[in-house]
Amino acid sequence: MKGEPSYYKILGVNENASCHELRKAFCRLSIELHPDTTSLEIEEAKNKFQKVLEAYENLNNSNLRKIYDQKLKEKSKDPNENKNYFPNTLIVDSNNKNFAGNRRPFSNGEMFSLFLLIIIIFICLIGSVLIASLTGKELDTIPIWLNQ
Repeated sequence: MKGEPSYYKILGVNENASCHELRKAFCRLSIELHPDTTSLEIEEAKNKFQKVLEAYENLNNSNLRKIYDQKLKEKSKDPNENKNYFPNTLIVDSNNKNFAGNRRPFSNGEMFSLFLLIIIIFICLIGSVLIASLTGKELDTIPIWLNQ
């Protein structure tokens, strides 16, 4: 860990930060590192954003955060030890019953967007059937490529 800042330093929060504080810090940093708003080179901004994303994913997941905090405590107790192991963001927790990968659940806005998308698809299907019936077209037609 020598030379590498901790995930807490990358996000600019203290070690007792709540999930809300983590999210605010992540949003602030992602806006700062966005290619349209940053003065950094694209590659440098991309690398920094990847570090910020890794830090946020590890600290936002309570199980990964516990593992990371434990590793930080071990490192602070024995600074001469040269283990550079940090938890991977893809650690599978088999005890978690609601496990759907390491992805967060859909937010209310995302669920509403999916609902609207499904409604629009159904409206388009009903509209196309209605237009076809009003113009006198058959609904059970055989495709031209099957007639030959």
